[in-house]
Formats: sequence, structure tokens, C-alpha cells
Amino acid sequence: MAPQQEVFGAKSKLCAIEDLCAIEHPYQRYLGLKYVEFKRVNGRLVIPKSNILNFLLFLAVVDCTGNVIKTAIAINDRDVTKAQEVFAVFGMGLVMTMRGFMLGLNRGKLLKMYNAIDRIFPRSEHLQQHMEVEKVHNYIKKRFFYLHWFLTVSVCGFIFMPFVKFMAFHGFKSDAPVSEEFHVYASWLPFGVKDKVSTYPYIYVYELFLATAASHMLVVWDQIFVILISQLCMYYEYLGKLLAEMNVPDAMDPTKSDAVFKQLHDYIYMHQYLNNLAVQLNDLFNFSILSSDAGIAISICFNVVLITEAKNNLQIINYTIPLFVEVWLIYDASKWGQMLETVTARINERIYEQQWYDSSIRFGKYTLMWIQSTNVPFRLTVFNLFYVNMKHFQDMMILAYQLLTFLKAKGYTK
Repeated sequence: MAPQQEVFGAKSKLCAIEDLCAIEHPYQRYLGLKYVEFKRVNGRLVIPKSNILNFLLFLAVVDCTGNVIKTAIAINDRDVTKAQEVFAVFGMGLVMTMRGFMLGLNRGKLLKMYNAIDRIFPRSEHLQQHMEVEKVHNYIKKRFFYLHWFLTVSVCGFIFMPFVKFMAFHGFKSDAPVSEEFHVYASWLPFGVKDKVSTYPYIYVYELFLATAASHMLVVWDQIFVILISQLCMYYEYLGKLLAEMNVPDAMDPTKSDAVFKQLHDYIYMHQYLNNLAVQLNDLFNFSILSSDAGIAISICFNVVLITEAKNNLQIINYTIPLFVEVWLIYDASKWGQMLETVTARINERIYEQQWYDSSIRFGKYTLMWIQSTNVPFRLTVFNLFYVNMKHFQDMMILAYQLLTFLKAKGYTK
């Protein structure tokens, strides 16, 4: 635990990175779905292996495979509406599954980056105030609070809507086959178990558990992504403050020049360290962002089609809820990528704004080389295919529209 300090006569606990790591969705605590649990051993953060995550990833892969089979069956039967519904669910299922794989396969990289950030985390009251750590942490906690409630409402609506429709329009006494609209997932299962009223309660509980587990893969991925990128942005902002506070004319004073250049060396080293962390962040998330974009674009496209072809308000609500979630997922990742790009661009501005041209030749050479190296801000990329920023959000919305237009031209939609 971090030591407590007296601030204005009251005790206040210093912020720690464990405060953010310990944030959990209420369902994670109740159901024990702890995919990534941070512990401190001998002063370092460790992440124990999660067997439950591996098991749920297996179920998620089975479900995605069932979606593909169901889509093939629907296309073979020329049932366009069913194929659209299955593909819309498959797109979102792919997003959650690939983000879950990122959590399961990159445990070592996660540990390396968390420990690298923990190594430079401010542990004094003065430094935390200067870096505004509490402000950043409070924003993240507030964001997680609203996100958890938003996803709880969305997922609950998505999960319980089929059951409500089943109780209202089908009933347990009916011998008619259970249609796909009464299931949470439109995936295929063998032996026709999804079509029987007698097995519906068991299949529904299985789908409820799978939907909850998959949504928590998304929550945990988002939590790790936001914590890491927000910490990086905080350190870049702090470096910009330090550069703005430098007294450049001291470099002309023989009694102070050594201290100024030592300070400059420390800032350059700090900038290089942060750039290395940013590269690690990019390598850690590029594949999961790429697969998420592909799945979300597919799902958005087919959800829009289903909304336009909906026959009642209940269907419109059922297709609109995941649509808003998907648009928000792309927007949120793009917003954080844009923020990282903005704070790294400010480093170049802070260096250029200094009066380096009135300082010593040695100081001028240092700053000119640094200006040149920071001329291009760091951008979150996906295998160098595109930048993850607000332009990317715009491009994804255009891509979904173009995909919709293509499907209409080919006659796959009405």
C-alpha cells in the first residue's frame, strides 16, 4: 500500500497503479470472471494464468464456428434475412473473441509494459500533484463507472430480449420448433437441440453465460488499453510541462550550464523511454484493433440493413442497441489514439517555443536535432496500414456505408 500523507489537515492516500488495476465490473466479482488479475510479488507486478479465460475462449471459438456454419446454411437455403442476422452477431462475437485472445496470448507483453510504467510511476506527493495523477486516475475511474453501467444495460437488453419474446410469443407448451429470434446467439449447434422447447432453458442459460463472459473480454481489454494509453499520455504531458519550465538562458551561464545540459539529457532520455513504451503499446494492440475493426464494420453494416428491414419496433430496438455499442467502440479507440498523437505533437511545440536560438551553440545543436526527431508525432497504427485516430473513425463509418452499398448492388439486401 502507498503511504498516507497529510494534505490540508486531512489524510489522503497517494495514487498507485494498483488502484486502476483493481477496478472490476460488478459481474466480474460476482461470477469470478477474472481474466487478468494483477498481483505484486517481490515488488513486481505479475499476472497468474487464467484457466477460466482459456476455457471461455474455447467456447467463444465454438460459437463463432457455429455462426459461420449457420450463415452457410442460411445462404444455402436462400434465407437472406437469417444470414444477415447471423452475420451481424458473428461480427460482434469476432470482436470479443479476438480481444479475449489478445488477453490470453499476450500476458508476457502485458506484464513487461505494466512493470515498465510502474518503474517510472510517481510515488511522492509533490510529483503526483505536479503530474496531476489524481485528476487522470479520477477521470479513468469515472469513465469505467459509466462504461460498466452502459454495457450492463446494453448486454442485459441484448440477453433478456429473446427470453421475453419467447415467453410472450412462443410459450413452453407449444410443440412448434423454437425459432432463431428467441435465442441470444444465432450460432449452430448439432442434433437440433436449439429447435426444441424442452432444451430451450438449458441452451438459453448457456448462451446467457457465454454472452456475459464474452462481454467481459471486451471490458477487460478496454480497461487495459485505456490504463496504458492514459498513463503514456500523462507522462508525455508532464514532459511537455518540464520543457516549458526550462530556463534556457542558463545555458549561457558557465556556472549553470552543466546543470542545464544534465537536465536536457534527462528529458531526452525520458522522451526515448516513453517512445519505446509507445512502440510496445502499438505492438500489443495492433492485431486486436485490426480484427475488431473488421468485425465491427461487418456488424454495423448488417445491423443497419436489419433496422431498415425491421417489421416492428421491438426488432428495431434489438438491432439498434448493438449498433450504438459498435459505433462507440470505434470512436473510443480512435479518440485515445488521437489523444496520444496530440500529446506527442506538443513535445515538438514545447521544444520549438524555447529561446534556443538565443542560447549557446551547443544547446542549439541539441534542440535542433530534438526538434527534427519529434517533427512527426507518434501515431497508433495497425501494422502500418492505417492510423488509429479520429480520421480512422470517419473512414470506418464510410467503409461500413460502402459495404452496405456493395451488398445492395449485389442483391444481398432489399
